[in-house]
Amino acid sequence: MSFLYPLFLAGIAAVALPILLHLIRRHTRERVPFSSLMFLRTTIPRFRSRSSLEHVLLLILRCLVLCLLAFAFARPFLRRPAAASPAGLGKRVVLLIDTSASMRRADLWTRALDEAKSVLADTGPADRLCVMSFDQGTRTLIGFEQWAAMEPAQRASVVTQDLTRLSPGWARTNLGQALVTAAEALEDEEANDRQQPVGARRIVLVSDLQQGSNLDALLAYEWPQGMELAVKTIPCRGVTNASLQWVTNRDPLGSSRNDKSLSIRISNSPDAAHDRFQLHWADDTSRTVDVYAPAGHSSIVHPPVPPGEPAAMKLVLTGDDHDFDNTLYLAPALQQQVTVLYIGSDDPNDTREMLFYLRQAFGADRALVSHVVSHPGSAPLSTADVETAHLVIVADAISEQSIASLRRYVESGKTLLLVMKSAETAVALSGLAGIGSLESQEAGVERYAMLDRIEYNHPLLRPFSDPRFGDFTRIHFWKYRRIDISGIPAARVLASFDSDDPAWFEVPVGRGSLLVWTSGWRPADSDLALSSKFVPLLYCALEYGG
Repeated sequence: MSFLYPLFLAGIAAVALPILLHLIRRHTRERVPFSSLMFLRTTIPRFRSRSSLEHVLLLILRCLVLCLLAFAFARPFLRRPAAASPAGLGKRVVLLIDTSASMRRADLWTRALDEAKSVLADTGPADRLCVMSFDQGTRTLIGFEQWAAMEPAQRASVVTQDLTRLSPGWARTNLGQALVTAAEALEDEEANDRQQPVGARRIVLVSDLQQGSNLDALLAYEWPQGMELAVKTIPCRGVTNASLQWVTNRDPLGSSRNDKSLSIRISNSPDAAHDRFQLHWADDTSRTVDVYAPAGHSSIVHPPVPPGEPAAMKLVLTGDDHDFDNTLYLAPALQQQVTVLYIGSDDPNDTREMLFYLRQAFGADRALVSHVVSHPGSAPLSTADVETAHLVIVADAISEQSIASLRRYVESGKTLLLVMKSAETAVALSGLAGIGSLESQEAGVERYAMLDRIEYNHPLLRPFSDPRFGDFTRIHFWKYRRIDISGIPAARVLASFDSDDPAWFEVPVGRGSLLVWTSGWRPADSDLALSSKFVPLLYCALEYGG
């Protein structure tokens, strides 16, 4: 018999306490006066120590309780040798090899391959082997069926070649899910081949058992009875491991290249033996920065950016025992330029018009440089103005020539957003959709209208499918244009008003799309421009147009 926590057996010494209590005679502490004895002389009884025990049975029970408590806390268990496989019966073995980023340290991977090859050498002809690798996910290199299909003399060489091509990656470790997958593979193999008797079932884990391993999958999994787990731990010889991380500025859309220096966080391992490191650029070792990072702490340093603004830069940290995470690659911050063509006669400085809010919305992104080009609806459109636009927004009545030019633009695979500021824009809608005349009129709204039945599965509105972002009930519409879309072929309603009139709908034109909003975002029509949904909606329309 052995104990998991033998130190608790020292609690058996507490049995001396009830023995001492039974040997000590307690003195009378409370006295009750009686009136009939008030004239008698008070005499104090004499006590003498005694060595005889009273209530022996009670004493024995108390001692047994203390002994049982100490015995239970020590967690006794019986050792027994693992049942050997009967003669002629092979084992089912799953070789589980860790290929996470921590295995890139020093010579861990070389030693892990040696352990895997030793397991392979111990495999007999009657055994069945499955080789798996894992990091964030689990992959099967050699399955049980593939192992059984190979000639016994070729198995070792084939598996060795697969192990040679295997290498650790940069993903984190999900050890719990890997063990569950290996155990399920053993159970599936046993269920699929019940006619073939086998011996022991065993999982051989080859890993460094780093502290960040995810073991959550084991909490909800019942480990199969009789399945063994053999752990081949690959300890790391070095204890000092420092890593570096780029600390971005407060503006996530800003460009770090505008700063004269970068902010780099140097983190040291808790059990590190060194706290002095050096940081330098890969192509310029003369600009070395000394770093002091105590064990278990981090430090922020600001290495100067080398002149010339190269396309890509690389920072290297030296001074620790493991260099697998000592390189930081910095790519230049690129800005994409897009052009939005707004066709309307709005004053860009008039807060009562849509163009003012449109420029404010597209000017808030520093990573995406947007140019909003305004063009009067009555003026003719040039081919260059239309072809260079990534998104076209029509808010006024336009000429026949402009309608033809914009229709060719949409047919080429682009997106056009038609905002009906008035009922007269129905003429532009019929021309762009390529159908006959459409009738439109101002809807009678008593107080305000709200959006209803929104198609969140449409690509334009899919970002709002999350319940946290899909509430459009706070947007009020004072005016909108009622239009019958039954005469528009393949028109799809994306959102309706609470009066069942279409609010947003899409009309396919050639390879492109015509998006129609029956109400605008100027304050006279709605408070959409003041909503948190306004800017995402415009960017979704821009992205939808490619």
